[in-house]
Amino acid sequence: MGRVRRRLFQSMLGVMLVGVGLLSGGCGFFQQPENPAPPAIGLPEFAQSDTGPAIPARLVLPTIDLDTPVVELGWHPARSNSGLIFSQWDVAEYAAGWHKNSSLPAEGGNVVLSAHNNILGSIFRELDQLKKGDQAILYSNGRPVVYEVDRVMIVPETNATPEQRAQNVSWIEPTGDARLTLVSCWPRDDNTHRIIVVAHPVSPKQLSQN
Repeated sequence: MGRVRRRLFQSMLGVMLVGVGLLSGGCGFFQQPENPAPPAIGLPEFAQSDTGPAIPARLVLPTIDLDTPVVELGWHPARSNSGLIFSQWDVAEYAAGWHKNSSLPAEGGNVVLSAHNNILGSIFRELDQLKKGDQAILYSNGRPVVYEVDRVMIVPETNATPEQRAQNVSWIEPTGDARLTLVSCWPRDDNTHRIIVVAHPVSPKQLSQN
């Protein structure tokens, strides 16, 4: 991870979440990680770029007929009803959002995308239809990285314990392997839970065998 991204992680400390698990109204348990990810493994060679890492621009989920633009997301300081200051993620409208302190596809690590499930485009409304083995294709500068879904999880939010929320947060923190994590609210007509989809990159050899 380069110097600019290291400084980004360091600058976030001023708006760190106070107490794990306070959620934004836009579907997220997005506590800022304090440390950059360790070197990632498992990134297919075709994801590398001669001009350096590029921001994700498009996500395709063939199983649910989703083809959506991806925009960069930041965060802003917010205050809870009890007066605690925390950093609240912005949420994309009519698009999926790449969390700018998560990894880039060409870097390895955890690439985190979020989107609404029932308003402003409802981009991730059908995430609960994904299953193990389904593909997710993420484009940066027109170059695809193909991922295969490993896990689809529904986790509590509204009545979650501090321990459950800490576990929820762990899914969007830096990782030592290359992966794509998709996050939204659930169920489709509410936001009492979160849905988390974890996918890992498919190697060119695996693609050629399919």
